Amino acid sequence: MVSSAPAVIFYLIISAMELLAGVVANGYIVALNCINWVKSRKLTSYDKIITSLAFSRFCLQVFVSSDNFLYKLYPDFFYMTETSSPYAVIWMFINQVSLCFASCLSVFYCVKIASFNQALFNWLKLKLSKLVPWLLLGSVLYCLVTTVAFAVFTYSSHNSTDCLSRNVTISDNNKNRAVFTFLIHGIGSISPIILFIASSALLIISLWRHIRKMNLNSDLNPSFRNSTMDAHVRALKSVVFFFILYNIYYMASTLSIGSLAYVSDELRITVCTIIIAAYPSLHSIVLILGNPKLKLASARILHSANC
Repeated sequence: MVSSAPAVIFYLIISAMELLAGVVANGYIVALNCINWVKSRKLTSYDKIITSLAFSRFCLQVFVSSDNFLYKLYPDFFYMTETSSPYAVIWMFINQVSLCFASCLSVFYCVKIASFNQALFNWLKLKLSKLVPWLLLGSVLYCLVTTVAFAVFTYSSHNSTDCLSRNVTISDNNKNRAVFTFLIHGIGSISPIILFIASSALLIISLWRHIRKMNLNSDLNPSFRNSTMDAHVRALKSVVFFFILYNIYYMASTLSIGSLAYVSDELRITVCTIIIAAYPSLHSIVLILGNPKLKLASARILHSANC
């Protein structure tokens, strides 16, 4: 199915807006934290995580948006193994790193905010600040392993196809590569997905219990209701939004892998790519609005720009 010119233009406009939002939001987080690090020579554990996450999302946003433009302007690119194979390997690494860093942020929220009376949980609260750099480094190494496994198969499959299988068509080759990409993506993402879902679920349960307890106390004593409860409600909404957005992105990115072999289902691929490109910017904007330091700095920048 060939897209009409207005549909292609609309798609490119949406992709350009997502690219601009993602680059500005994630670039702002990275730039501000780097400036603060230069001034104070230290970063908090939270700042280390969101800076790493924002940088990975900055790269992901640029890569996904370029993918969207190529898909509409130069669709034959995805049939060219010589160029699409390295492209898929780079996407695999950036995507896996972004998912892992998002899981690290979810774990950080869970350990710092949730209230559970378990020895392991209390130990993590005390040691988390020292564990954060190792957690980030371990995430990068984990993503390297899964990406190298994908790269080895991709290039070995390409070489064996060139030497042994003249009867194998380009479509069959793309189909096999898409299936393996789907498997590597699923296997490589299963650990961060489980970690993210478990930590988010624990945090949501803890916040929900705490809000119910505060509601009960406020019913008994109306003066008890204060800004603390409002902060917990905002935190719960933010976590639920992050949980939904993360899982939608994962499902969309998994479904879009079929574009390597099944370009005919254009509507599904178009919707998936728009969702994928929206994820790196939407949650980063939520992080800025939910962080007093980032929000205040952005307000100052906007005020200066208006002046």
